[in-house]
Amino acid sequence: MSNHRIPLDVLCGILSELPVKALLRFKSVSKEWFSMINDPYFIKLHLRQSMETNRNNLNIILKERASGKLFSVGFDSINLDNPRELNHPLKRRRGGVLDEEYYDYTQALGSCNGLLCLINDNQTYRTIVLWNISTGDYKVLPDQSMEPPQAWSQVQQVTFYGFGYDSINDDYKLVMIVQGIDYSERSPLVTEVRVYSLKTNTWRRGEEIPYYFRNLWGKGGTFVNGALHWLGIEGRKWELPSMVIAFDVGTEKHRPIKLIDNIEHNTYSVFLGALRGCLCMIATCFDDKVNVWLMNDYGVKESWTMVYSFQGFSTPHLFPLAYTKNDGKLVLEKEGMTLSWYDVKRKEFKDIKAPQLENIKIFPPEICMESLVKLVD
Repeated sequence: MSNHRIPLDVLCGILSELPVKALLRFKSVSKEWFSMINDPYFIKLHLRQSMETNRNNLNIILKERASGKLFSVGFDSINLDNPRELNHPLKRRRGGVLDEEYYDYTQALGSCNGLLCLINDNQTYRTIVLWNISTGDYKVLPDQSMEPPQAWSQVQQVTFYGFGYDSINDDYKLVMIVQGIDYSERSPLVTEVRVYSLKTNTWRRGEEIPYYFRNLWGKGGTFVNGALHWLGIEGRKWELPSMVIAFDVGTEKHRPIKLIDNIEHNTYSVFLGALRGCLCMIATCFDDKVNVWLMNDYGVKESWTMVYSFQGFSTPHLFPLAYTKNDGKLVLEKEGMTLSWYDVKRKEFKDIKAPQLENIKIFPPEICMESLVKLVD
């Protein structure tokens, strides 16, 4: 009987196509398998394979209003009859004793390559963690102790976040933008940009961004094409956004990206998202219509293309979460309360019910894939 071993490169290729849960079990097969599955090269190979083949096992992160608990639902099946409660790091903190008031302030700031960024900010103390929902590894971010400018003593402070991957330096970064808003318009716009680097485990100041941010419904920055994106306004008029503010996670430089012309016409709310790997804009109109636009050629204003138009919605908030390539369906979130399937070909909606989670809150919507990405070496 032959006793030849499978070549390591062949074995590596085979294992890279398996789901994360299986690979975590296979670590116990042998020391060789344990080392290979933990190897940074294999982790990146597995991540790339998952993205290219669309086998990244997406999860939708839900929050229950009544308890503040976080739940996960697999995207492929979306069976809300059996959501999985997440034993997340912020739940386990504070000496293992669950403070319900503290618990309820937990929310997601963003996700990237299987890492979910969570914050608990109750205005008395702030805790931010990065957490791999598949492996359970997590890291508590250090406090950022930079003092705000003195000009902020008389203005309201608003904070915006975004989380993404820096492919130039192979690093994960959390961007925090603190903006001083003076509604009397007597003071100049003051914006502080602070960037956390996982690789160095430090915060540092970034360049000032001279635009007003508009980020309704508490959604974090949208990560597409190596940059984080927020809606913005040129000038001080409190109107619909006129631009997208893009922050390159690698270079840590910002630039404006134009929205479509005449966005104000018949439109009363605008949101940003990511769909099919492109920057996505959702515009809700006064005539109960919701239009979804994709920027097919990144950074080119003329490439904004309307891909969906939903009629008959009185809700100001309809948000596409993800798109299934195989059967051509969209998962939509409505009003932070309901998930729906939308069949693109048939143009039909089907609500996804969750009787045992009547108080569920699914906003801000967050999609998190499964991966082996590590938070520490």
